[in-house]
Amino acid sequence: MSSKDDEQAHRTGVFFYGWVIALCCTLITIINGGIFFTFSVFFKPVMLEFGWTRGEFACSYTAMLVAYAPAAFVAGKVADKRGLRPILLLAALLIGLGFFGCSQAPNLVFMTLSYATIGLGLGATLALPTATIQRWFVKWRGLMVGIVIAGTGVGGFIFSPLANYLISSGGWQMAYIAIGLIDGVVVAVAASFLISEPAAYYSASHGNGTQDIVARYRTGVVAIKPLTSTQIFRLGTFWTIAAIYVLTNMPDFFIKSHLVLHVIDQGISSTIGAQSLGVVAGAMVVGRITMSWVAGKIGWMNSLAISCFVASASVVSLLFVRQPSTLYLFTIAYGFSWGSTLALLGGAVGFFFGLTALSELLGFLFGLTVLVSAIAPFLGGLSFDLTGSYLIAIVVAATFFALAGILSIFLRSSR
Repeated sequence: MSSKDDEQAHRTGVFFYGWVIALCCTLITIINGGIFFTFSVFFKPVMLEFGWTRGEFACSYTAMLVAYAPAAFVAGKVADKRGLRPILLLAALLIGLGFFGCSQAPNLVFMTLSYATIGLGLGATLALPTATIQRWFVKWRGLMVGIVIAGTGVGGFIFSPLANYLISSGGWQMAYIAIGLIDGVVVAVAASFLISEPAAYYSASHGNGTQDIVARYRTGVVAIKPLTSTQIFRLGTFWTIAAIYVLTNMPDFFIKSHLVLHVIDQGISSTIGAQSLGVVAGAMVVGRITMSWVAGKIGWMNSLAISCFVASASVVSLLFVRQPSTLYLFTIAYGFSWGSTLALLGGAVGFFFGLTALSELLGFLFGLTVLVSAIAPFLGGLSFDLTGSYLIAIVVAATFFALAGILSIFLRSSR
């Protein structure tokens, strides 16, 4: 190593703090995915305990999603101006309190309010990590976005079987308390190490010899002038992406909340149903990392179109699930294809509109998507209550994915 290299290594340090950021962001998205996936596991024992219908208890999930929406938007907007840490620490507290409230719920209203509290904290746990990781990496941005968002799949893979085990061994009340404690602690610890962008860390720690590393890992090679959020909200491209977000998330919220019940209706055990959610989550991890890498070769939207069409076909196959073998084929195909859509959309937003207002944009998109999609679990339960079958809901879900694929094919940058 030359003396110049020695001097640079002394100034910036050998270790790049972005790897700590990546780890912490992934831990937070693991909790995000774990919360979304565990609702379906709690569905049957809680419903039987209180005698609620599927549509009634699904209202709790809908309340969580409705609360998630404004929380995501506010968290993204504030984080761009004041930093990540206070927001995520508050999120950890709200998530823990919400799960504790679920464990003590005496009626449907209390349960619904508890899930709404979880939603308020949950709103910060996806948009902020997705935006933060894109500010720290340039060369490997697509891959790192895929890895961080893949954390939601890891969360489902871990927490679905864990919730099922806790319910079986100690009851649903104890399971709520244990999962809430784990979720709150992990988010709080990870948040304490997060820093919004490289300049905030390296300029404070290493003085003026940090321009190269900041340029390399932050915006370095951006070739287009950054836009403000106000300008971006006027672009047709932005609202097309918003439509794709909704079209891909509405069917997923229905599937996540009702899959275990559908599996039980087909004569498959609840244990296998919970395990199938874990398989979906595991396949999501592979899909998000793989398709984010593919996006670097063929483009964000081409990759997204492929994922949407495969997801549509896999949802149709859910109609023919009658035994564990066909169930696992569905979970692998669906998890891989749908799992990649969220990572591809998150990367596309940064690619199309830059990093200047990325937390605000992603917070708005995640919030809008969840707000519109919040009705999906309730409508899925209502369709079953009225018809005795999930046929209509499954056909609608497959159609939504196909429409998202078509929009992805024709989407081009407005810039």
